[in-house]
Amino acid sequence: MATDPLETAWKLQAGLTDSTGKADAKASFALAIQSTVLALLGILTSAGKSPGNPEHGVSLILLWVGAALLACGACCAAAAVSPNLRKERRGPQPDDDFLFFGHLRHWDPTDLETALKDKDLLPNLSRQIVVMSEIAWTKHRRVQWSFALAAIGSAALGLASIVK
Repeated sequence: MATDPLETAWKLQAGLTDSTGKADAKASFALAIQSTVLALLGILTSAGKSPGNPEHGVSLILLWVGAALLACGACCAAAAVSPNLRKERRGPQPDDDFLFFGHLRHWDPTDLETALKDKDLLPNLSRQIVVMSEIAWTKHRRVQWSFALAAIGSAALGLASIVK
């Protein structure tokens, strides 16, 4: 027995929404940790108690490289959680899209009700699934970069603290 394409599309959309939410949660965690480490590093440095030996060139370089990598990781995390309100691929006109809240806000409730009853939702939902997949992919890649940069930056900070 064949599955209803509209039902399948809604299940895909729900899965993408869940995946996007998980990427946002991971990015928020990464941003909080990286920002905290950077703030503590700034406090320690301004108090003259930064990790490492400020008179040792390698230690100082590792300290700055580590801080820069952590900052780049935090930027990747911030970019991952930043709202994506792009207009491209959402549909040519607001009255062609039933799923994007940016377009829905322009609808008259009565006109929307009529359109939902009379128009085929599958083309709009299919386009939204593709757009949401691109957004979810981008978010996950940014989170991946954030964690990688944070790990390398943390290693550099750790090395800076043990170089004498």
